Amino acid sequence: MSINEEIKRRFVRLSKGQRKVAQFVMNNPSAVIGNGAAEVGRQANVSESTVIRFCYAMDLSGYVELQDEIRGYLMTQNDELSPQPTYSSSKGNTSSFGKVMQRDIQNIQDTIHLINDHMLQKSSKWMHEADNVYILGTRQAASIANWLSSTLTTLRPNVKQLRSESDDIVQQINSMGERTTLIVFSWDKHSNDIQTIVEIAKKKKARIIAITCSALSSFREYASALFTLGMKKQSALDVIPVLFSFLHALIEEMVSQDKAQYEKYQQSYEQVENNLLFLDAAREKQVF
Repeated sequence: MSINEEIKRRFVRLSKGQRKVAQFVMNNPSAVIGNGAAEVGRQANVSESTVIRFCYAMDLSGYVELQDEIRGYLMTQNDELSPQPTYSSSKGNTSSFGKVMQRDIQNIQDTIHLINDHMLQKSSKWMHEADNVYILGTRQAASIANWLSSTLTTLRPNVKQLRSESDDIVQQINSMGERTTLIVFSWDKHSNDIQTIVEIAKKKKARIIAITCSALSSFREYASALFTLGMKKQSALDVIPVLFSFLHALIEEMVSQDKAQYEKYQQSYEQVENNLLFLDAAREKQVF
């Protein structure tokens, strides 16, 4: 039985406040996935404790399990409602690389329904308005953090990739404040490596955008916005195309805040890069 069917079955036995939560959950599943219990309570006009009691009334262990149930329900709905894609070759004749790419397409389509659009727009606004944007990711996520940092550098100033082994890491953390946006990638079991940095950023009132592969991420209590892109059935390789598609969408949403400004900065950045290449070429000629 799906979570929606279970809610409807138990609805009459819920308290007045819990019924408000139940109605909100059924009408706004993406909001539940993308927000904590306190925010859902605020939007449903009840207390956070009422949201938690609703979870218990549904025989769930807590709010995280409610999010997992809703995520699974949306995945099922998407599988049932989405038309099967058509390809020029028959399924049996599709090449091995074609099957992989088809799976990537399906994973991206599934994820679209799990992302809170309002939260994505809010996150992109934080990135746009921030004086400084810091990117943090270690181990498996380091290369992703590097890509995002390099991409954002071509679009706006004051973008830095945080590296725990860097000599100026303390200085960078101390420079954080209310107009700082920190984007954190937590993609493996070694999140403790960067836990301290995230905790300090939270105390300094920085906006923290956490992108994880699990709703149980330890960063959920510090995040201003949490995006869970991984599913239990997906391998790490399955998540990578979804992640880059999501980051592309996040960047495009940021650029839409003031497209002319970003185009002007990008042109200026490219001009500086071209001048540096010219100088390098000139130096090489002098050497020879």
